[in-house]
Amino acid sequence: MRSKLFITMKSPHEFGGLDLMRSSAKGAKSALVLFEDAVIFAANAKMGKELLTAVQDVYVMRDDWEARGLPLAVPEFKIVDYPEVIDLIMERYEQTITV
Repeated sequence: MRSKLFITMKSPHEFGGLDLMRSSAKGAKSALVLFEDAVIFAANAKMGKELLTAVQDVYVMRDDWEARGLPLAVPEFKIVDYPEVIDLIMERYEQTITV
């Protein structure tokens, strides 16, 4: 079983990767990192919870989140900085998929 880390920069209104994540992550350790406009997911509880139906963990890039001044509406999301994202990509997950 391969572990999979998904990455997206797309806002919730542009994002279309939920079904792909669900099918690809089935049976695997999986997570999603939100960059740029994708951090908007963290401010909307309904859309954010939808992501948690596809992956086990969701990480929000701190710089992008703070730049937008958004509230964190999904407490299960983890706020991370660049060194932690590098660790996720290089050490904790075997595959990285951009959606």
